[in-house]
Amino acid sequence: MKRFGSMILLLLGCFILSSCGGKGADLLILNWGDYISDEVIADFEEEYEVTVKIATVDSNEQMYQNILNQMAEYDLVIPSDYMIDQMKEEEMILPLDFDRLQNYREDAFVSGLTDLMNSSDCSDYKGYYIPYFWGDLGIMYSKRKAGVEEAVLKYGFSVLFEPDLLPKGAKVGMYNTSRDALAAAELYKGYSLNTTDRSKIDECMNLLKNTSFAAWGTDDLKIKVSSGNLDVALVYSGDFFDAYYADISAGALQNLEQYGIYAPVMHNNVFFDGIAMPYTVTNEDLAYRFIDYLLEFDHAYENTSFVGYCPTLQEVYDVIYTDEEWEEVAAIEAYDPNHILKDPSNLAEVYRFLGNDLFEYIEQKFIEVIAG
Repeated sequence: MKRFGSMILLLLGCFILSSCGGKGADLLILNWGDYISDEVIADFEEEYEVTVKIATVDSNEQMYQNILNQMAEYDLVIPSDYMIDQMKEEEMILPLDFDRLQNYREDAFVSGLTDLMNSSDCSDYKGYYIPYFWGDLGIMYSKRKAGVEEAVLKYGFSVLFEPDLLPKGAKVGMYNTSRDALAAAELYKGYSLNTTDRSKIDECMNLLKNTSFAAWGTDDLKIKVSSGNLDVALVYSGDFFDAYYADISAGALQNLEQYGIYAPVMHNNVFFDGIAMPYTVTNEDLAYRFIDYLLEFDHAYENTSFVGYCPTLQEVYDVIYTDEEWEEVAAIEAYDPNHILKDPSNLAEVYRFLGNDLFEYIEQKFIEVIAG
């Protein structure tokens, strides 16, 4: 999934994104990298005799800035939960007309996800998106150094901030993104991921500033752990499976035994990304056709096989948990966010949009953390 970046990335974004060059296609989708199947795109193009262009970013904030500044005429965008909320509040996305989606049913999605989407944390922006993929926050670890796996499984998020819990010399990586890094500190402190208490936010930012991390990164953290260059890193479940599938594709099956992921259940973040229609849309009919296309089982299954995140459609989810081909993936607990949701004593939190003032405050504090 793919998370959101610091203000520095926002300033650089328009200089590095392919989306700055206009539309140049019948359908332009603003998405994360490697987050949709090329085969699904090609089949859609062939069936409807159209061209589809994917513009990529590596943060929700870059998505926000691109749409706000109308960097291109995007027809669809795939932001995360809290950013859908923010875009809805600022009238940057349109309410969906579900009557134009032949394959849409309210009961088509995984029941745990449906409950989450209907919760008070998410109900304000219901009707503005179709859930795309979902996942959880975790700790990816290398098994190469004796004692690392045992420490992660015993102490959870504490290993990110207490080096003495890990074997001597263990290297820890942290997400170079404001709210994810903040979330790690909040989970360690036992605070809500949606706290608006600035004193608690300050405390967590100071913790991040005073902790010595071997690396700050985003998608590169998973590669550093899978290759043994880091022992532990904060990741999202999909990051782990990106690395896992990459090793399978490369035939490096022996490397699969060298790393793992642990997603604590007592208190954790559960996220979902959604397909939404921004106000920049110019081909509304084709955009609805594309959403409908992704809701068909065959296309949703192919997309799930490519992307690696837990599917949102119950029909696809059921296949994964009954098909022997998926047995090894399904056995990894972090793949399915339901492992956090199923016990009522656990606390699963979705990031909420906390308002622009607090967003700017968190961003500024995080810039100070990175600056040292």
